Amino acid sequence: MRRETALLIGFLFITVGTAAGLWYMAMPNFRPMSFPTMESGTISIGPMRAERTLTTAQVHALNDWMQAHTKGWGPLGQTPPSSGDAVLEMKAAPTGQQPAGAQPVPYRITLWTGISAADWNNTVFVEEKPGAVIRFHHYRDKDFNALRELVNQYDYPRSAFP
Repeated sequence: MRRETALLIGFLFITVGTAAGLWYMAMPNFRPMSFPTMESGTISIGPMRAERTLTTAQVHALNDWMQAHTKGWGPLGQTPPSSGDAVLEMKAAPTGQQPAGAQPVPYRITLWTGISAADWNNTVFVEEKPGAVIRFHHYRDKDFNALRELVNQYDYPRSAFP
């Protein structure tokens, strides 16, 4: 084998191997999310964080929305400008896979509706438990409207645009 052929094969091996390794590590980020069914929760809205308990119909609407939007979630790669416009603290319904007496996993869903940071409009963060990887997705208006209606059902102080 000539020297040039060996160098070319080595170069291809290194480049293809590196690309394959990166894709292998990145593939979990491209799989659809699987959300548990939420049982109950609270929502904190606006800069003063007015907290309310979600009704059964609102929890059902949130569950339907989450089951319909499982694709496109990626890990958070930058720091958001604020703590969000609305924070939903949800409790997942118990499943048969949990040990007896175990508490359901808490879910935190943070919404940016345009109250505090326009660049983050229609963005949703999901944190499975405190300290877990935060997944986020930015949606178009028509996909985000169900969540916006959930937030806008409550009266909270709104600030004017700067």
